[in-house]
Order: sequence, then C-alpha cells, then structure tokens
Amino acid sequence: MSFARPLPMLLLTTLVLTSPIISASDTWQDAPRHPVILTVTGELGCCPSGQALFDLERLQALPQVEVRTQTPWTDQQDNYRGPRLSVLIDSLQGRGEWLEATALNDYATRFNLMAARQYPVILATHKNGQPMSVRDKGPIWILYPLSDSPELRKEEHQQSMVWQLKTLHLGR
Repeated sequence: MSFARPLPMLLLTTLVLTSPIISASDTWQDAPRHPVILTVTGELGCCPSGQALFDLERLQALPQVEVRTQTPWTDQQDNYRGPRLSVLIDSLQGRGEWLEATALNDYATRFNLMAARQYPVILATHKNGQPMSVRDKGPIWILYPLSDSPELRKEEHQQSMVWQLKTLHLGR
C-alpha cells in the first residue's frame, strides 16, 4: 500500500499550508495592493516602524470567523464574517493590554483586550455574505457576539463596537 500523494495535490497542500498572508518581498508596513482600510499601530513585533497596513485582501487572508448576532443598532440577527481581533493582534506580534479604536468620523474609544481574547470578537468585513459599505457600518466593524454571550451586553462593550473602523492603536 502506498501513501504517496499525487504531485499536484502535494503542491497545492504545500502552497495552502505555507503561503504567508503577505508575500516574502512585502512587509506589513508596505502599502497593500488596494486602498488601505485599516492601520494598526503600537508595539508590533512584526514591524520596526510600529505600523501595519491592511486592505480588504490582507484582512481576508487571515482566518475568517462567522458570527450570527443582533446588536442594539440592528433589527435582526445577521451573519457577520471577518478575522478575530485577537488573531490580527497575534499575527502582528502585538504586545499590549488595551486598544484604542478610531472610526472614519474620528469617534475614538479605548478598551481592554481581555474580552477580545476570551470571545470571538471579530473585525466584521462582511454582513450576510456581502462586503460592508461605509453606509452600512463598514468597511470594518468591531463586532462582539452579543446574541451568544449575554454577559457582553454592557455599555463598556457596546462602546468598543466601533463601526467604520480606520485605525487601531495597541498600548500597555
């Protein structure tokens, strides 16, 4: 009995398992191919400049999570998809205890990362399978799984559910 895989499948598996989120010639601080929709700053082990830039493609290259939830600003439960906030921070080798999130309209809030590590808090980029527009709280919305975790239905967490997110700053 042979356990050898056909060469095309082996190459595909290798590519999928070893492909970095960005190419080897790029770094997180290099401008992505498409318009930047998120800038992350702070103590980032990945980036000597302390800054990482994301377009939608780079965010979608991170593992995606789907959350079905209703929020105080929506009328029904919807499906949201995007990377976990904790995975983004970990992929950047981020060090810190809190995040300051700023929206396109300059609304800013600071919150502890504890809940983002304990729950599947996501950077939602899609709602019900469609990319989120600025008109619909996009292109990025920090989303807590409120329907699955009633203990998160507190003002402190709702204040950190920043929509139209443009920057994150990681601090100690």
